Amino acid sequence: MEHHGTYTFRYFPGVENNPNFRPIPGFRDVSRTYESTVLFPFFSGRIMSHRRPDRVEWLQKLGLPADAAPFEILARSFGKRVADTYEMFAEPEVDLAEDSLRFLVPVHGLKYQSAAAQELVDSGRLKEGAGLRVVAEPDNVADPRAQAIQTETGERIGYVPAPVLDYVKLLNQSGLFDAVVAAVNPSSDGLHLRVLMWLEWRTLQLDPQNSAQLPV
Repeated sequence: MEHHGTYTFRYFPGVENNPNFRPIPGFRDVSRTYESTVLFPFFSGRIMSHRRPDRVEWLQKLGLPADAAPFEILARSFGKRVADTYEMFAEPEVDLAEDSLRFLVPVHGLKYQSAAAQELVDSGRLKEGAGLRVVAEPDNVADPRAQAIQTETGERIGYVPAPVLDYVKLLNQSGLFDAVVAAVNPSSDGLHLRVLMWLEWRTLQLDPQNSAQLPV
């Protein structure tokens, strides 16, 4: 979090009670509020240096301008590094006028899907703007919260990232829920950026003429 020129980091209360919790390098004290006038190394090390000649090209691939702010870059690249498994997600984009909310997230697990699913992506037949289905898999042995991502023809291409599964469960209980392909990137960009999608929710509104529920 950036506040008045100072970066602040702190954990959510009670995070240490999670049996799977491991402190982030550089932030070992879970009760402390960390502050710095420069972006913490844990985060800045995930942003390509201004000295790199290919930085502008890298930002263009992310769909960002040359002067993109650090958090804009982290939100679009998800802060992935080869050296670890941390992944970062921006807060949802909320549109109060439209009563809508949406996440930009990567599709996880493409490499574990069928050859047909991988060929669909590699061939370019999966296009930006294509609709996707989000299908619950309560019998999934790895995670009963799992939400599979399928094409409109039923081909599974991966899964909703675990960090946003609770949002999906909560928000999918009401309103209209859609998943749409945001981008299909070259394999050279890495598996974590191979397929990006928008997860979108809109509230429902009653039609005074017939009391039918309509999207806002």
